[in-house]
Amino acid sequence: MDRRITTLSNLQILIIALLSVITPFLDYRFLPLSLIFIFFTIKNILLRIIFIGPGNPKPSLNSPKHTVEFHQWEGGKTCFHSHFYDKVSDLVIFIHGWESSSGRFDHRIDLFSERGFHTLAIDMRGHGNSSKTAEWTAGKVINDLKDILKKIGQDKISKVHFYGHSLGGFITLGLQNDRHQGWWKDKLGTIILESPMTGYSFILSDITKRFRIYEPLMRILALRGFNKIHPEVGGILWEDIDIPKWGVPECPTLILQAKDDNRLGREHYNLLTNQDFTFESHLLESLTHSRNRINKERDALIVDWIENPR
Repeated sequence: MDRRITTLSNLQILIIALLSVITPFLDYRFLPLSLIFIFFTIKNILLRIIFIGPGNPKPSLNSPKHTVEFHQWEGGKTCFHSHFYDKVSDLVIFIHGWESSSGRFDHRIDLFSERGFHTLAIDMRGHGNSSKTAEWTAGKVINDLKDILKKIGQDKISKVHFYGHSLGGFITLGLQNDRHQGWWKDKLGTIILESPMTGYSFILSDITKRFRIYEPLMRILALRGFNKIHPEVGGILWEDIDIPKWGVPECPTLILQAKDDNRLGREHYNLLTNQDFTFESHLLESLTHSRNRINKERDALIVDWIENPR
């Protein structure tokens, strides 16, 4: 596993917590020191909550026609599945959501593959067949995907399309930021976003809904932690991790939104559709946020998007 940069291990947090309890009993004059230990305990528990990885990932894609490969990074590996035809065609990249995997895309992948598209599906760190990471960030997934795309031969690829679901939509939007460049940016075709996450501020507010008193501190810790883990970004601000500054598509975009989204609600969708870019959006009553491997209403819209290029 890659090393920790901004968080402590469970054992280290436990030791600090024990010291906060023990020191006042050794000498009452140590009470101020005990309060410092309590603060550090709370701070590091909050950091672990912010940067914790998934707890219950789903099985990876199991497709005999897809080649399984791994991108190596310090302390682990990211799994991706690809299928390329022996001809020039468009490539569709699938990015799944939190505690999901490439395996949840199997039916949607077939919709494109059966129509002659090259396909590639990634398992984010901590998901599917990919390794866990000590401190999970969307930035690590973006960097993994960029590194994977560097290794792919371009000669058979005419255009590159992205399909992002939930957190995968957030990753897809982040890739549209100017700080992320590569050959795929010059070949960008279209984007499909399914019930996408569009702002980290909504997620943090959801995490802290039971202890609002800690939200201001968690905002500070989240930014400091992210900038420690990703010094290559050059200092990110809070507004940079919500759209529009996180990233807005510059290509035709199809938005397929669960009308009654029991996970993200409607605020992420509203934030996205209030931006100035070219998109077609649909609120689908039959679509749920998850458990959506097959949905006839959504799948018909995908086929129409494929067969009638925008």
